[in-house]
Amino acid sequence: MSFFGRNVKKIRGIKKMSQQSFADLFSLKRATLGAYEEGRSEPKIDTIVKVANYFSISIDDILTKEITVNQLLSFDGGITTDLNQVVRSSFVEIPFVTHLNKSLFVADFTHSQTYDFLPKIKIPTTDDKDVLAFVVDDLVMVHQQEGLFPGDVVIGKRVLLEDVKTGEVVLVLTQETMFVRRFSKTETHYMFLADQINVAPIEVTLETDVYLWKVTEVILKRYPQFVSDLENKVNQIINKLND
Repeated sequence: MSFFGRNVKKIRGIKKMSQQSFADLFSLKRATLGAYEEGRSEPKIDTIVKVANYFSISIDDILTKEITVNQLLSFDGGITTDLNQVVRSSFVEIPFVTHLNKSLFVADFTHSQTYDFLPKIKIPTTDDKDVLAFVVDDLVMVHQQEGLFPGDVVIGKRVLLEDVKTGEVVLVLTQETMFVRRFSKTETHYMFLADQINVAPIEVTLETDVYLWKVTEVILKRYPQFVSDLENKVNQIINKLND
């Protein structure tokens, strides 16, 4: 058996939460949570991930060792059992570029470098300073049926060119257009690469004014094909504990 149930019970004690309030926070039944704490049942992978992420605990730690009181007291912030408050506090308004306003924004930003006239989209993030949302409108960042599809929304944080590493995905604005690509650089040009192997890179001279937002989050329009690495890792840990 894993340490998950024992750690959840300790978390509840430190945070002074009832089984019901903790279960509500993670969309669980109180009886289910009780079974976890008593070691009669093991949680699903998505429950493990949610609890670990919420309390900033590694999956390895929450499954394989007893969390200490000092670890729990060092976590940032407190817990609220008001789910509406959780939702409200985690959404911020971000300037939003769509195919309808892209051309106007490109023309305006090169002079004003502001987002004043853009509409706003509310997203679950904690950073709203120099952050921009952009709707993907092509398939150039798709490879082997994975990547960014039309309708997906990328969230980018404004960065300086010298702070971008080769291969990072960026939202790019030039004097003519705006697009999403991978960053690269030669001695004479900035290179913006597509993930589609048959799409030529966009080359821009080093003297050209270029504005970049490093893509930090993506809101998918479609149901994704989830990568199974995390699930495999969790299963490996659980299997080791059961050996």
